Amino acid sequence: MYRPLFCFLRETQNGIKFTRLPCSIRTVWLKARVLDGLTPVFNPNDKDQWDRDAELKLETLKRKPFAAQTKAILAIAKGFSVQDKRGIVLTAEMGTGKTICSIAVAHLLPKRNYRVIVMCPGHLVQKWIREIEITVPKCAVRNLNGKGIADIERLRHARKPVCPEFYVIGKERAKNHHQWKKAYMRQRVLGTILCPCCGKDLDAIKSKRPKCPGCGEPLYEADKNGMRRFAKSEYAKKYLKGKFDLFVADEVHELKGGATAQGQAFANFACVAKRTLGLTGTLMGGYSTNLFYIFWRLMSRAMKRKSIPFNSPMRFAEDYGIIERTIIEKKTDEYNDASIGRRSQRTIVKEKPGVSPLVLTDFLLDHSVFMRLSDVSKELPPYEEKVVEVDMTPEQGQAYQKLRDELYDALRKALACGDHSLLGAFVNSLLAYPDGSRRGENVMHPRKNNLVASAPPVFEDLLPKEVELLNILQAEASQGRKCLVLLEHTGTRDLIPDLSERTEAKGFKPLILRSSTVSTEKREEWVKLKMKWGAYDLMICNPNLIKTGLDLIEFPTIIFFQTGYSIFTLRQASRRSWRIGQTAPVKVYYLAYNETMQSVALSLIATKLETALAIEGDLSDRGLAVLAEGSTSMLIAMARSLLGDSQTQSVSDAWKNYKQKEMNSDSFIEDIPEVETTTTTIEKGDRSSTVSYQRIVRGKIYPRNGYALAYVGSYRFTLRKGQVFFNNTVCGTYDKKGYGKINDKLIQVIKSDQPYYLLVELKAAD
Repeated sequence: MYRPLFCFLRETQNGIKFTRLPCSIRTVWLKARVLDGLTPVFNPNDKDQWDRDAELKLETLKRKPFAAQTKAILAIAKGFSVQDKRGIVLTAEMGTGKTICSIAVAHLLPKRNYRVIVMCPGHLVQKWIREIEITVPKCAVRNLNGKGIADIERLRHARKPVCPEFYVIGKERAKNHHQWKKAYMRQRVLGTILCPCCGKDLDAIKSKRPKCPGCGEPLYEADKNGMRRFAKSEYAKKYLKGKFDLFVADEVHELKGGATAQGQAFANFACVAKRTLGLTGTLMGGYSTNLFYIFWRLMSRAMKRKSIPFNSPMRFAEDYGIIERTIIEKKTDEYNDASIGRRSQRTIVKEKPGVSPLVLTDFLLDHSVFMRLSDVSKELPPYEEKVVEVDMTPEQGQAYQKLRDELYDALRKALACGDHSLLGAFVNSLLAYPDGSRRGENVMHPRKNNLVASAPPVFEDLLPKEVELLNILQAEASQGRKCLVLLEHTGTRDLIPDLSERTEAKGFKPLILRSSTVSTEKREEWVKLKMKWGAYDLMICNPNLIKTGLDLIEFPTIIFFQTGYSIFTLRQASRRSWRIGQTAPVKVYYLAYNETMQSVALSLIATKLETALAIEGDLSDRGLAVLAEGSTSMLIAMARSLLGDSQTQSVSDAWKNYKQKEMNSDSFIEDIPEVETTTTTIEKGDRSSTVSYQRIVRGKIYPRNGYALAYVGSYRFTLRKGQVFFNNTVCGTYDKKGYGKINDKLIQVIKSDQPYYLLVELKAAD
C-alpha cells in the first residue's frame, strides 16, 4: 500500500481508496502554509540600528563581501545574535562564496575576540586558512589537521583569546579514532562470560560496544594492537566544552549520518560550540531521513517541539517524507476460504524518495538562508553549456546493440525471479562500453559469477567521441583557453591512458590528476603550481576529486567526456571554474553517444535538476509542489527507460526544460545585472539547438492603486489585470510570476531594492 502526500480518503464499493488532490489545490495550500506569517529576521528594505552597526563592522574586513553576500551574512549573524539560534544552515549554490560569508558571520559575533573552529574536507584545509588570513585583520589561524592530539590539547588550558582565533581541521582527522576490542572475563572451567566489574554472567556478546546489563560497565576497550590514535572531536567533546563561540561545518550534507564517524564528529563539535553554522550547496539527497540528524544537531529545539525522538528517523520520515507500506498476507490453511481461516501477515516499511513541503515551514525557513549564484552573477562572466551528441561508428553501434540485447534478456529473466542484482551491471556496462569499446566488455553476474553478456572489441584508432574531444581542445587552445576534461572511468575501466595518449599525439600536454597523485590537503595548491610552471594545456581527472571547494579558474572550459549519473557530482564539478574571481567566459561541454545509455543519463539528469532547484530555495509554484513528489533513483530510472517501462525525454527537450525552469526560479532575485547571459546548446550530428537567454533591463515600473505604469524610454505602458496597454490598446500580457510578452517580445517583471520594479526583456542571445 502506497499513499502519496496530499490525498483524501473516499469510500467505494471495493473499499477505501486514496485520491490525489489536483495540482492547483495542492499549490495553493502549499503557498499558504509557506508564506503565512513569514517574518524574515533581516529585511534589506527596513534596516534597524543592529543592521547599520553590523554593516559598519563589515567595513573593517580586509576583503569586502558583495552586496548579495552581505544580505546573507547579516541575516545569519542576526539570527545568532538577536534570536539566539543555536544552528543555522547556509544553502548556497557552488561558487557563491560560502567561505567568505561564514568568516564574515564570525566577525559579527557579539564578542571582540572570538574563537571559531572549522571542520571541512581535508583538501580544503589550506584554502580555508588562506581565505581567513586575507579576510580578517589581526587574527590568529591554526591548523589542527596534523597527526596526534598535541595541537588541540593546548586548547584545554587556553585562556580567553586576545584576538580573533580560527582553528581549521579536516573531517578525516576529526573523526578517526582508535579501534575497539571486547573486554570481559571468562571462567576457566565452564567458559562462562563474566562482567569484570560486578561478576554478572553474560550471554553471548553480539554488539560492537556492549555494556553490562547489571551495572552498565562498558565491555569494550581500546585495542592496543590497532591504530594508536584518538579522535580530535571526541577529545573536544570531553574537555573543550564552551571553548568555541562558533562551529562552521563545511559541506554539511556529507555529515548526515547518525552512527557514522564523521556524523558523530559533527555532533561532537556542535555540542562543544555555542553556535553552529552549516554550509552546503546540495542540502537534500533525495530522502527525508537525509535531513534527520542534520536537523537534530543544528535545530534540536525545533525537533523537540515536534516530539520527534532522536533514535527514530523513520518517525520523521512518516511526518516529513514518503513512506511505502507493503502488507503481505498468507493463509495458513489453503483449503479453508471462510473468514475463520487463519492468515499470517507481514508488513514491509520502506522510505521512498521525496520530502514534504512542511520541512520548509517547520524547520528550514526559520533556520536557513538561501543564496543562488544568480544573486551574485553580475560579478561573474557569461556561462555557456553545450550538450553534444555523437553518433557511433557502424561497427561500434552493432557491438553495442548486441550487448544491449543480451543484457536486456538477462535482466528480464532476473527481474521475473525477483533478482535485482543485475541492475547495476546492466546500466554501468552500457554506460562504459561505447567509450572503452577497444577493450570489449564481459558482464559477469555479481552473485553467481557466470558470464551474462559480452561485446567484442572494436579496433578503431580514434573513436567518434575522442574525435569530438580533440576538435573542442583544438578550438579552445586557439583562443588561449585551458580545458578540464572529466571522466568517470578511472579505475577498473581506466580511460585516462587512452585520452592522454591521443591528446599528446595531437600536440597537447595533459596534466593527470589521480587520487594517489597528491594528498587531498595539498591538491588545490598542486594544481595551481603545475598549471603555472608546467605549460600544460589541459587536466584530466575524475570529477569526484574536484567536486567540492576547489577554485579552478585556470580552466574556463570544462569538458565532461563522461557524466555518469550522479546529479550532485555533475552540478558541483561543472561549477569549478564559474566562480568569483573568474574573468573569462565559461564553457561547459557534455559529450554523449547518441541513442545509448549515455544520452538517457543526460536526459534524466536534466529532468532531476529541476527538482534540485526546489530544495535549494526556489519557492515558485513548481518548486513547492515538486518537494512532495517522489522520484526514482537514477540507476532504476535508466534501467526502466531501456526496459520500456518508462518514457524518457530527448536530451534536447530535457535540457531546454531544465534551463527554462532554472531561469524561472530566478524571478525571486532582488538585484539583477543590466545584462546577464546563460546559454545551453544541444548538438546532434549536423544539427544543433541552442537555448540562450539574455536579460536586458528596459525600464522601470511604478505601482499605483490597482494598476502600474511602466516607462521605457519615452514610451509609457499601463499594466492592469494581466494585460499591458499602450495608448489604451492591448499590446501584451503577463502572468502572476511576472512573465509575459509585449509585442511578441518576452518580458519579465522583477523586484528591486527601490520603490519600483524592473521591466526586463528576455532576449535570445546571439
